[in-house]
Amino acid sequence: MPEPPRFYLDSNIYLAWISGEEGRVETARELLTAGENRRLTIVTSTLVYAEVCGHGEVRSPEAEEVDNKIRTFFEHGFLRWIEVDLPTARHARVLSRGYGLRGADAVHLASAIRGKAERFMTWDVKDFPIGKVVEGVTVQEPVAYGQGTLPV
Repeated sequence: MPEPPRFYLDSNIYLAWISGEEGRVETARELLTAGENRRLTIVTSTLVYAEVCGHGEVRSPEAEEVDNKIRTFFEHGFLRWIEVDLPTARHARVLSRGYGLRGADAVHLASAIRGKAERFMTWDVKDFPIGKVVEGVTVQEPVAYGQGTLPV
């Protein structure tokens, strides 16, 4: 059986799902559910965990409930984690200069490349080279992939 496609999902996709962001939550849920059901492989950086946990939703009055939702989700075994190590940081530096990316954005893209993702999905269209193929990874806005079942 062939391996499913490999997608890297930027932090804003996880945050859209966690916060129930109108106009995006459905797409985020469908992508994450496709990963959970092994219809696609989700590659992600350990930086995603830090960014999502440090977001405003976690500092809200419902912080404990949101934090539990994040922790439970990220402990699923279907995510392929890419560590932010020195080689990844060095690659991010090259990508930052070549594509005008900020540090964290360059780390995400370097992690996607290292994780052999086919697609890098982000709603951050102002900062990423949307529509370009960077070292084999197509950078694009998120699109749904399958039917969703994760709770909002």
